[in-house]
Amino acid sequence: MNPLLHIVQILRSDRSGEDRANGVMILTRFLASIVMMLFLVFGIICQVQALYPYNLYFYVAAILMFLLLVISYRFKRGYTITMGFLLIMFAISYATGPALGWKASFQDYMFLGIMACWYDSSKSVRQKAVISFIIAMLIASLAIYCSAPSMIIDEASAAYRGMVIMNVLVFSTCLCIVAYFLCSQTVNDERKLLLYNQKLKHIAGVDPLTGLMNRRAVGEKFEELSHIQDAVVTVAIGDIDFFKTVNDTRGHDCGDYVLKTLASEFEKFMSERGYVARWGGEEFLFVFSDSNGDDTYAMLESLRDKIEHYTFDFFNHEFNITMTFGVEEYSSRFGTEEAIKKADEKLYLGKESGRNKVVY
Repeated sequence: MNPLLHIVQILRSDRSGEDRANGVMILTRFLASIVMMLFLVFGIICQVQALYPYNLYFYVAAILMFLLLVISYRFKRGYTITMGFLLIMFAISYATGPALGWKASFQDYMFLGIMACWYDSSKSVRQKAVISFIIAMLIASLAIYCSAPSMIIDEASAAYRGMVIMNVLVFSTCLCIVAYFLCSQTVNDERKLLLYNQKLKHIAGVDPLTGLMNRRAVGEKFEELSHIQDAVVTVAIGDIDFFKTVNDTRGHDCGDYVLKTLASEFEKFMSERGYVARWGGEEFLFVFSDSNGDDTYAMLESLRDKIEHYTFDFFNHEFNITMTFGVEEYSSRFGTEEAIKKADEKLYLGKESGRNKVVY
């Protein structure tokens, strides 16, 4: 495995659930690990330049950052870890500011705390505003404190310029990481919301027993097809003959078994023909796209015959059922509701004239 990817996995580990506070902790880990390496480099630079005891300050700050990383894996409180990061940055800024000056930019890292604070969804807007104000005042106090003419390093020296450039680059990197976390979280939230809405829409349009579309969903599909220019659409309603007898003699569990079995067969039957939905009780609505009334009649006759000869087996009790269908070809003259109404009327004509037939 790529060593860099391995480090990233370690920093992102222990992410339980989907809470944002844990995301703040992982963000702080990334920042702390980068700044820790920076402090080690600055400690070496100060030691080479004989800037004592500032080299020790950076070494201690690096050790503290390392301890913060270790603690983050045991004490999983993202907000507390972030505050620890800010305290270390304030301490190193306070300790080295007068000697290295405002240009060294250690105080800039505290601005990251403001961004991380607003990234944390566990805090209210008022709490975030108060924390941001406190951080801003600390930065302002550092600006006054570090303005004293007590710098012990030559601003024109290569070492100092190198420190300033390195700090700017590292701070920019940290800023990019914070921006990435913020943007990725927003994208993830939007994706989750989209998937959740799709799931809700799916649930709202599905019959819970059979898994078929319900009245609302198939009605929308019918309306969509009816608005296609020159579309040939036919609707049919099928009803299970004497379904009440099945429930009364064999139990409602058997009735549910029949409905689910038929639903599965209907889905296969309509897979390339159009849509099928549970219309209510033991009734099913079929919407055929690109099929006229005569074609639909022939297809439903085939389906009716298959159902009639299908053997249902419920706990070793075999039985047969039949179905009656009413068919109506859609016409723009009377619309979708009227087409369904006419199909329903033909269904009842079929039931009154003996059942187990397709009426068109």
